[in-house]
Amino acid sequence: MPYRAACYGRRQVDQLLPRFVSDVNPVALYASDSRDPHPDRPWLMLNMVTSADGATSDDGVSGGLSSPEDREVFAALRAVADVILVAAETVRRENYGPPKTRPEVAGSRVSRSQAPRPRVAVVSRTLNLDFAAPLFDDHPPPMLFTVADPPPGRLAQAEAVAAVHRLGADRVDLAEVLRQIGRSGARVVLAEGGPSLNGQLLAAGLLDELCWTVSPTLAGGDTPRMVQGAPPRLDRLRLVRVLAQGHTLFLRYLTH
Repeated sequence: MPYRAACYGRRQVDQLLPRFVSDVNPVALYASDSRDPHPDRPWLMLNMVTSADGATSDDGVSGGLSSPEDREVFAALRAVADVILVAAETVRRENYGPPKTRPEVAGSRVSRSQAPRPRVAVVSRTLNLDFAAPLFDDHPPPMLFTVADPPPGRLAQAEAVAAVHRLGADRVDLAEVLRQIGRSGARVVLAEGGPSLNGQLLAAGLLDELCWTVSPTLAGGDTPRMVQGAPPRLDRLRLVRVLAQGHTLFLRYLTH
C-alpha cells in the first residue's frame, strides 16, 4: 500500500469553490459527483500530488509531498473507483498492496452496487514485478496488462497470480486497457501514475478528470512533471471545485 493511503484520520476540509462550505466530508463529496462512463470505456480520473513548484516525488516516492490532509482526500478518491490503474514502476517504488477500505465506506460502495473495495490494474511491458508481494495475493487477483510478447518466464509467473491481458505490440494499448476494464463491469477508473503512464493516457485522449493535490512545499530538483513524455499539446481544463485543508489545496478539474 503506498504511503499516501496509510492514514484515514478525519480533519476539517473546507470547500472554497464553487462556493464556500465549511467542514465538508470528502468521502461523501467525491461520491456525489457525476461520472458517467463512455459508451466504450469507463470514466477515467487521474489523481496526483505535487509540490507547489510541480515536483511529483521526493527521493523517488510521493511520501515526502503527502500529509494527513492529502491522505484523507486520497482515500476519498479511491472510495469512488471500481479499479485503480497504475504503472509497474509506481507499484515498485510505492510498495503497493491490496487496497484497504473502512467498513463504512465499503458499505456505501456496496449500496452503490460496487465491490467493497477497488481492484488494482497494473500496466507493465516487461513484467518486472515481485509476484510474491502482497498485491498479488489479493482476491480477486489484480489485472495485469502487458504487451503481446512479454518475456516468457515472467509471463508464466504473472499468469499464476494475476488476470493477465496482452494488449499491444511494443507498448501496452491503453485505450484497449480501458475497454477491457470496462468489460469487467467497471464504471470509474482511478489512475495513480506515474508520470509516464499519465503522459500516455493524455496522448491517447483518455483523461476525463484531474484531481490534483498541491502540497505546501517547494522541492526544487528535476523530478518529472505530473505528465511526462506526451507530445506537446495545450488541453484546456475546467476547474469545478477547490478544497482546502490546512495549507493543502485539492483541485478538481474536468477535461470536457
